[in-house]
Amino acid sequence: MKTPNMILTLVAGVALSATQAALAQYDAGDAWHRASDWAPGVVPGSTAGNPAPGFDGVGVWSYEYASGGGDLSSDSPWYAQDTTMLSWDNNWWGHGTGVWSKGNDANPPIRQGRMTHNLVGTYYDDTPIVRWMMPAGADELNLDISGEFEVLWTGHEGRSTDIDVELVIALETAAGDFDVLFSDSLSRGVGDTATSTVDLSSITLSEGDSIIMSGRGVSSVGWTEGRWLGISDDLTIRVAPVPAPASLALLGLGGFAATRRRR
Repeated sequence: MKTPNMILTLVAGVALSATQAALAQYDAGDAWHRASDWAPGVVPGSTAGNPAPGFDGVGVWSYEYASGGGDLSSDSPWYAQDTTMLSWDNNWWGHGTGVWSKGNDANPPIRQGRMTHNLVGTYYDDTPIVRWMMPAGADELNLDISGEFEVLWTGHEGRSTDIDVELVIALETAAGDFDVLFSDSLSRGVGDTATSTVDLSSITLSEGDSIIMSGRGVSSVGWTEGRWLGISDDLTIRVAPVPAPASLALLGLGGFAATRRRR
C-alpha cells in the first residue's frame, strides 16, 4: 500500500509533468496578435491559408462567419451559431485590399486587424467571427488576453448610424460549450468611434478549445445606403506564467490535507 507521502509525491509529480508538457512548445510570454501575425490567403476564392499561422507558423487564426442568432442576452446568441469558413478575396471591391470574406465582394469581410459587420438588409444576418484555436501539440495552456476593441460607425460616403454594437470574447470548448469571458455594449461616440478595454487573466484552455472574438450591431437599418461597423480587435493573447514546482507541491499538500479533514 502506498503511504500518504508517496501519494503526495506522485500527485505533485503528475502535476509538474503536465505543466512541463504544456510548456514544451510554448513559454510564458509567447504571444499572438492578429494584426502582427496577419498572412494573406493563398488562392482567391479559396479557404486555402485559413486557418492562418501565428508567430511560430502554426495555424491558429480562423476567419469565419455566423448566420442569424440573437443578442448577448438571448438563449441563442449570434456567436454560438454554427460558423462557416471565409475565403480569400484579394481585391475587395476593386480597392486592392485583401480580405477574408463570404465570397467575391461579399459580406462580411475580415481584414488585417479589423472585422466589419454590415447593417444593411439581409447582410445583417452574417456576422464576422475571429477564432484563435489551441495550437497543435499543446494539451493545455494558461492565457492572458489584453488590449482593446475600437469600433468605427461609418457607411457610404462616411455616413453612419446610431445603432449600438455588442462585443464578445468567448471560450468554446472542444465539446461545443460556450463560456463568455468578456462582453460589452458600445454607443457611437464623438468622432463616430468608441473603445472598450479588455484585461483577462489566467484563462485555461485544453486541447480542442478555442477563443472567439466578434461584434455586431444590435439591429439592422433595412434597405438603404451602406451602413456598417468597423471593429478593430487590437488584442494580444499571451501565455501566462504557471506555478513553480514548489508551489505545485504546496498545492498538493493543501489538497491532501483537505482530503484528510473530510474523512
